[in-house]
Amino acid sequence: MDVGIVATHIPPAKGYGGVSVTAAVLTKAWAERGYQQVLIAADESLDGRLSAKDVRLGQQVEVRLYQCYGFRRWGFGLGAIPKIFSVCRQAPVVYIHGIATWPSTLAAVFCTLLRRPFMVAVHGGLMPEHVGLIRRQKPHKWLFYQWLTLPTLRKAIAVHCTSPTEAEGVRQVLGADTRIVLVPNGIDSRDFKVADYPTGTGLKLCFLGHIQQEKGINAFIRAWLTVRNPKDSLLIAGRSVDGAYFEEFQTLVGQAQGAIRYLGYLPRDEIVTVLADSHFLVLPSGLEAAGGMRENFGNVVAEAMAAGRPVLVAKGLAWDHLETVGVGWVFERSAASLCDVLRKAQAVNQRKWEQMSRQGRQYVETQLNPVTLGERIWQVLTQTVAVNRPQSAMETTHD
Repeated sequence: MDVGIVATHIPPAKGYGGVSVTAAVLTKAWAERGYQQVLIAADESLDGRLSAKDVRLGQQVEVRLYQCYGFRRWGFGLGAIPKIFSVCRQAPVVYIHGIATWPSTLAAVFCTLLRRPFMVAVHGGLMPEHVGLIRRQKPHKWLFYQWLTLPTLRKAIAVHCTSPTEAEGVRQVLGADTRIVLVPNGIDSRDFKVADYPTGTGLKLCFLGHIQQEKGINAFIRAWLTVRNPKDSLLIAGRSVDGAYFEEFQTLVGQAQGAIRYLGYLPRDEIVTVLADSHFLVLPSGLEAAGGMRENFGNVVAEAMAAGRPVLVAKGLAWDHLETVGVGWVFERSAASLCDVLRKAQAVNQRKWEQMSRQGRQYVETQLNPVTLGERIWQVLTQTVAVNRPQSAMETTHD
């Protein structure tokens, strides 16, 4: 094999969002380049166990799943031990998706003990707010970070980050001289068809993601209710992961008097339909600053642009530059700034919207091509060189 891949969950697993999707996209991109890979992941999915034949990432990828039980979100299962040890021993280099889960921790420890070169994609695990929350409220988890997660990360040949904010968080806990490769997540635009301008009246927005404070959806709804026009509507799809927060969400949905439709968890093909029925996608992550957590990248933004949907995104993720390329608006993490952006979206006519739609699709095709981005990561992974440069990889991508 050319590389061993370790992930906690892998599509078509349902219910585990962006990290698993990113793992699949990057693995498939490397497969298109002809790189031979062995991928280890849990067989966990909300609708039943996966088998290796369910995971379709290309002929160059050998999939080895282990049985997950108990702590499903963290991919626990004793069968991971021999499988991950074997791939860490045999692979010339290992790429690990995520931190502080069962398989990602095992892989980092085994690579360290075996002196096997490895890279880690932290996938938001070291965002500044996230680390601060763990330090304040989760002392046992912070102890785990100090004993295992951070020491092994310091042994990695590089840490893969997808946004400047995420890179800042990594440097804060690992040190200013940490080797970082700053490359955004890729998205295969071939998986998305550009839909026509939505029919009907009013501004149609959509939110796709978990109903939790990290996403900022409740704060978004409160602001949106103050500026929405009578015909405006909001589609929301995603599962609840916080009972108290979801109760507040349901109350807000009731206050909208039918203007909000909550669709629950949807499979990927139905999510494409939700995007097609909307004018803009919204990602208000970080709007509720008291939550102490927010996204690091936001794959759903790239997916929306691939489907020809302009976006409204909170500042501080990987998308602060989007206004300059004419594919949406970025708002400060405040209700006032959000309301200003919502009024701008309400004023957009069809001609302007169609221009934004085309530019969004073009941006994904040219700047977020997964094979091109994957090759840049591959060069660092296989050459084991430091990648700190005066100009970041992401800044280069945006030129």
